[in-house]
Amino acid sequence: MTDGQKARYTGTMLCGSIWACPICSAIIRHERAHEVELAVGKHAEKLRRRAADQWLKEHEGERLPARLTVPNDFGFYAFGTLTLRHDRSMPLAMTLDAILRGWSKLINGKPWKKAVERWSIRGFVRAIEVTYGKNGWHPHIHFVAFLDSELDAAQQVELHSWLLNRWRGMVERVAEEYRADGKYNVAPNDEHGLDLQFKIGMDAGKSAAEYVTKVQGDKGQVTLSQEIARGDIKNGRSSGSVNPFQLLDKGCLGLTDFQRMDLWLEYWQATLRRRCITWSRGLKKDMEVEELEDQELAEKADEIPGLVGYVVPNRVYRRVRKETPELLADALEAAEHEDWQEVARLLPGGVILNDEQQDMIADGDAKLGDFLSVIV
Repeated sequence: MTDGQKARYTGTMLCGSIWACPICSAIIRHERAHEVELAVGKHAEKLRRRAADQWLKEHEGERLPARLTVPNDFGFYAFGTLTLRHDRSMPLAMTLDAILRGWSKLINGKPWKKAVERWSIRGFVRAIEVTYGKNGWHPHIHFVAFLDSELDAAQQVELHSWLLNRWRGMVERVAEEYRADGKYNVAPNDEHGLDLQFKIGMDAGKSAAEYVTKVQGDKGQVTLSQEIARGDIKNGRSSGSVNPFQLLDKGCLGLTDFQRMDLWLEYWQATLRRRCITWSRGLKKDMEVEELEDQELAEKADEIPGLVGYVVPNRVYRRVRKETPELLADALEAAEHEDWQEVARLLPGGVILNDEQQDMIADGDAKLGDFLSVIV
């Protein structure tokens, strides 16, 4: 089906896995990005109102300046990436655990509470990204912190130093639990442990939201249909690292089929039941964002209005998915251009719906399979 711009499959099962399913991952990350964008807008409006109230208090009876009537230039953000030292000897289960538990230790306790007050941190959104390259597995954290006031240059340096030192200690403490004959050297150095940037304004906040929640290894240069169905259209290979979906491609990084299979199974097991994107406690409520699990987001996305243009029997879809899955992506691209003849060529055995049939399905007067019976 299509809404006139984007196309998607409907009538298929959605597993809700943001880690291991290329279809659900793209859907969920797209929806999570939208959630963060909503929070960015709400945060900017809160700061605008605060500034406007203060101005009116100091200039009683005067007209509010134009800059205080729109929230576009409001909002302060710290956008960062946290990494750890890694090599091929380190299992993903250990490095991912060090990342996740290290972060948990970083944002809890009295030191963190003091940091929140000192640098006006209202809350944060945190996401995990995993890549694989010549140095093995490389899990890392992207986060965007919502700040209630702008930090000057000295404060920015102080926050960077505090975060890096605390992060280094936390991940090292977790890694010590994994090795009896010594310890894994995961503590990052000063140059690579933390990349921290400070942004101002709604546009900067929304850009950070898009980056934090992006499909793994992708910079947003492909269409949604490609994100959903094709894990091979990414830019990681040029830098010598790939996202886990690319490990499913034959010949990836020169690996054998058995090596790729072992790596994929290691990734799947290490990420099972882990949370990929999380918010600080109370931030969603504060920003009036609905609490939804990944599975709920995937199912909600399947309810977006659109018109069904082509119906294909389950057996055809299953066969193509098993034998030539890349055709599913090609069919989506054709559907985005409403080229239903091309869709029918790629997924033979279905029926192109006319306007009347489309309206009947949209109005609930017919089901998807009702028109397959007309095929001889």
